[in-house]
Amino acid sequence: MSCYRLGLLLCDHPLEHLVNDFGDYPTMFMRAFGAVTSAIDWQIYDVTAGAIPSQPTDCDGWLISGSRHGAYDTLPWIASFTAYIQSIAASPQPLVGLCFGHQIIGHALGADVRKAPQGWGLGIHAYDIVESAEFMHPLRTEVVLPVCHQDQVLSLPSGARRLARSTHCENFIVEFAPRVLGIQGHPEFEPDFIAALVEWRRERLPPATYAAARASLTRAHDNLLVRQWIARFLGIPTENS
Repeated sequence: MSCYRLGLLLCDHPLEHLVNDFGDYPTMFMRAFGAVTSAIDWQIYDVTAGAIPSQPTDCDGWLISGSRHGAYDTLPWIASFTAYIQSIAASPQPLVGLCFGHQIIGHALGADVRKAPQGWGLGIHAYDIVESAEFMHPLRTEVVLPVCHQDQVLSLPSGARRLARSTHCENFIVEFAPRVLGIQGHPEFEPDFIAALVEWRRERLPPATYAAARASLTRAHDNLLVRQWIARFLGIPTENS
């Protein structure tokens, strides 16, 4: 099996107590995608520290992590990173963004991204598949994933396709372009890590939001399936290809 150079564009770091229990984000990604493929040569770029690659062809494909920040924030690294996303989108290289990654792709390509009036998406929740794409096999009528977000992509740029939605999150999976995919969920997070995030935010959440998030944590999820979808979209060989 040939090795695929995957650029992980890292947009945040876990809190110290969570790193001690779960590892840092690159460790989580490597562990998660190691369950579906051994063909990845990981290239880590901490974009929060200004480590933006020189050009899109530095890797075979790109994956953008989540972040506690907003795509609309005025941090210097976000402005330069937004421009870099536009250069990837104009290149032949495939790009996938998760949570904040999904949002900043939308922001870079002209979508409306901001805090949603629906409030927090938090826990493990189901989303309806509304349109299929070639990489989405085996196809399901719904997909269940961990989520942790207030912001959403609230409108789509021209040419984008909505693939999955819910009443809470209208644009959950979006194919922004033939080689550009955004997913509002976190298929790289295991339920125990989402549970830790829920507990960390407990005092800042409305009681009903906290209770619903806690109640969702025992739900069966589709992390492994969606990791396979992502690998297939990026063109990474998998054991099940």
